[in-house]
Amino acid sequence: MLELLKQNKRFRVLLSYQFFSAIGGAMFSMFILLSVHLIYENPIFTGIAGFLMAAPRIISFSVGPIVDRRNKVTIMRLTTFLEFLVLALLAFTPLKESFGVLFMFAVIFVYNMAALFENPAGTALLPQIVQEDEILRANSMINIIAMAGGIMIGIILFSAVRDDVNFTFLFGFSAVFIALAFCCSLFLKKPGIKKIANAKPNYATDLKEGAKFIKSSLLLYAIIAVVAMGFFGEMSYVNRPQFLEYHVGAQGYVVYIMMALIGGIIASSIVGKYGNKFKLGRLVFVLFLLTAVTRIVFVLVLPLHYTGWFVMAIMFSALATSLGIIFTTLNQKVPPENMVGRVDTITSTFVAVAATVGALVGGFLGSIVPVVDHIIIFQGLSYIVVGGFLFLVPSFRKLPRLDEIKRQ
Repeated sequence: MLELLKQNKRFRVLLSYQFFSAIGGAMFSMFILLSVHLIYENPIFTGIAGFLMAAPRIISFSVGPIVDRRNKVTIMRLTTFLEFLVLALLAFTPLKESFGVLFMFAVIFVYNMAALFENPAGTALLPQIVQEDEILRANSMINIIAMAGGIMIGIILFSAVRDDVNFTFLFGFSAVFIALAFCCSLFLKKPGIKKIANAKPNYATDLKEGAKFIKSSLLLYAIIAVVAMGFFGEMSYVNRPQFLEYHVGAQGYVVYIMMALIGGIIASSIVGKYGNKFKLGRLVFVLFLLTAVTRIVFVLVLPLHYTGWFVMAIMFSALATSLGIIFTTLNQKVPPENMVGRVDTITSTFVAVAATVGALVGGFLGSIVPVVDHIIIFQGLSYIVVGGFLFLVPSFRKLPRLDEIKRQ
């Protein structure tokens, strides 16, 4: 993986951008739910916040043709600047005190609308600056560098997050990293735009082509699996602040995040080095089963043994990250290069619908289920079902190694 970093200057710039953007975005995404939970102590508000984080992705399908037809670098610059503006408002103005939870909801919505364009633009840009056989390694390296930075920041955050959490500090810190990402984007070289078959913009036709491609390719089953994961994952996610605060407090929430980052680094390193050596269909099935087991054991061991839950948190994150890298690489590697944006955003739309519903269901369940642990366990059980579904599909079960899958 280091050879790719040494030889490709454009990738080094993109990696720097992704490093700062990922840290700033992750800090916001992780702590905005915790802030809503701790400030208002209302599971319904937390569920609405999770809903607003997922809801913009429902219209992801409309973004794909724009990303495919427009300059990806320009999109990344504009959206990153907008993200910085709303985070700066959240951190450094009294609007939160004046407008309360409604202002926080507005920030969540605007930030995620900007990310709606930024993320697929970065996804579509990567295959334009690295070779086909380097896409998996490039994705792994992006994960590693972002998560390593997250761990360093987590050490600082651990000392800042106590019973009385300073969210102004946290969101201000997030805004600084997004600003650094914007600065890096200024050094990204704009690639040429490959023309799509129809010269004039026809977004309806573009979307039909993308949907038709997904329906006829192996991505269909991957998307079904990712959609199911999105629903159950979001249902669990909106209840995670309540779950962790009850068992280990606000500082335990930060520790969990750091353990997740460590797991992500481990997974990214392993997948980047060995991911092309295993038959993909079988590998995905095994990863789903192991992810289910670690999630369930994590919930059971957390009240009993701190070291045990550290290990389980790292293992769960490593396994989930591995699945994420594989599915992201499939989205970048299988479609024609001028269709990557559409395929990615169509996928995001279906995942967003599932995640939006999951957030609302999770918020409702969090207010009526006596033991929130059961919701997290239910997420683990869902991975067994999803993995079993993929294993029962012959075309997916028989998938070869990732480097043997050709662009269609």
